[in-house]
Amino acid sequence: MDAAITNASSAAIFVPGPNLDIPAGSTKTWAGITVADLDGNPVLKQYVVDGDLTVSVSPDAEDAALATQGALNFAAMPIYANANLPTGYNGRVAFVSDGRKGGEGAGAGTGVPCYYDAASTSWLTFSGDTAVTV
Repeated sequence: MDAAITNASSAAIFVPGPNLDIPAGSTKTWAGITVADLDGNPVLKQYVVDGDLTVSVSPDAEDAALATQGALNFAAMPIYANANLPTGYNGRVAFVSDGRKGGEGAGAGTGVPCYYDAASTSWLTFSGDTAVTV
């Protein structure tokens, strides 16, 4: 599959791996990649998490369905029960199906989006930057 990588920042960005130098506001194509290539590039992932790059995969691409399940597409967050959250990498996102929002009682969580914080080795809620509770 091919991925279009767009630089949304005001400075040029170099992405190692495919060795793409992407000027500010420009888009480059990483041709012939796999989901493993995307997921295995920590520099690319950090730029995506920081909002500096966006990655688009053609919906009719062979691996497009798999690509929408990873950390590069926030609209398709993987869903886990709190007890089953995997070890993450800094900035990885997920939806915790039994996580509690403010005001929800213990054991009555209806789910929260969260992200992994490597410094605290914890999954934190977007709304409060606090550890997910159930």
